[in-house]
Amino acid sequence: MTPNEILSLLTDHERWLAKDPNGRRANLALQDLSGADLSKSALRLAKLAGANMTKCNLSGSDLSHSDLFAARMPRARLIQANLAGADMRGAQLVGANLRAAHMEGVDLRPGALMNAQGERGITHVGSDLGDAMLDGVDLSEANLTGANLGNSTMVEANLSGAVLTDANMARAKMDAADLSGADLANADLSGASLRGTNLRGAVLKGATLRDTDLAGADLSDVDLLGVDLTDANLDGAEILLSAEHLPQNIQNVINDHVAWIQSNGRVGARAVLDAADLCNVDLSGVNLSGASLRGAKMAGTKLARGTFTMADMSSSDLAKADLSGALLDGINLSGAIMSRVNLEAAKLTAVAIKDPHGQDTGRSWPSNLNGADLTAANLRDARLGMARLADAILVGADMTGADLSEADLDGADLEDAITEGAILPEDS
Repeated sequence: MTPNEILSLLTDHERWLAKDPNGRRANLALQDLSGADLSKSALRLAKLAGANMTKCNLSGSDLSHSDLFAARMPRARLIQANLAGADMRGAQLVGANLRAAHMEGVDLRPGALMNAQGERGITHVGSDLGDAMLDGVDLSEANLTGANLGNSTMVEANLSGAVLTDANMARAKMDAADLSGADLANADLSGASLRGTNLRGAVLKGATLRDTDLAGADLSDVDLLGVDLTDANLDGAEILLSAEHLPQNIQNVINDHVAWIQSNGRVGARAVLDAADLCNVDLSGVNLSGASLRGAKMAGTKLARGTFTMADMSSSDLAKADLSGALLDGINLSGAIMSRVNLEAAKLTAVAIKDPHGQDTGRSWPSNLNGADLTAANLRDARLGMARLADAILVGADMTGADLSEADLDGADLEDAITEGAILPEDS
């Protein structure tokens, strides 16, 4: 089409949008518009299906709710364009610049094209945004099922609530993006950078995260079923699931234990969760006093302000767990892995032993951390009076202000431990 023909169509379309009886909706379907300067054009609701807009300048244009089905837009400029609600199924946007574009609710699912042979000639074309510049783009609630976003850049993009199932996002750069509530089931995120990205409440079931950089990302309440995080970088990442994500049988055990505690054993049952997987679960404030959690996996679990009096957590994995402010009197943590655990202001003192009539026997049951690995643990202001810490590893632990006045530290490794203001046993 000539520039004058395009200008005439745009003028008629603007009249149509203004409900001018002399206006007419723009129909540019299948037209060759390659290289045209359509910046700041009013193309809302325009028909552009199958149009060739290679290298078109559409920056600042209003294309909201337009028909861009299977449109070809490689290397097009769409900076700050409004594409909200557009039908872009099967659109080709390889290398396009969509920085700060508005694409909320856009449909970028694969498109089905039918050739002259009828149904047997149907071809499914996936939306292609490979190598596209999408920094700061608003793709909230967009449907990108099966889309190709490989090697694209989406720094600080808004993809909250977006559907990205089966999408190819390999090697995409998505630092500081908002993917909260997004559905990324079976998506390929291998080699992608999601540093500081908000993934709170997202679905990553079956996603590929090989060599994915998730440093500092928020993965709270994320569905990670079937996800292999072995090769992912999770430095500083927040991985925390709500208790509702636990298997129902484990939820039942915890609920029965709470009832057992509250009724003094009249109803419910003592929890036995030996070797149970409770990793990265938010169990703040839970009362598991007297429970058996031997060998349980609780790495990264939030147990802050919980009560675990006389619980057995021997040989459990509590690496990077949060037990700040928790009550752990008389607990058995012998042989436990507790590197980088947070025990700030936690209480691990001895429990007074009473006779069957409830009378004090004068004897006590100290907390047992013999042989526990507390490398780089946070023990600031923790109370460990009479605790057994024989052969414990306290290398680099922060014990500032901690009370270990009667603790047994025989054979404990305190290399590089911070003991400023700590109360240590006289023979240490």
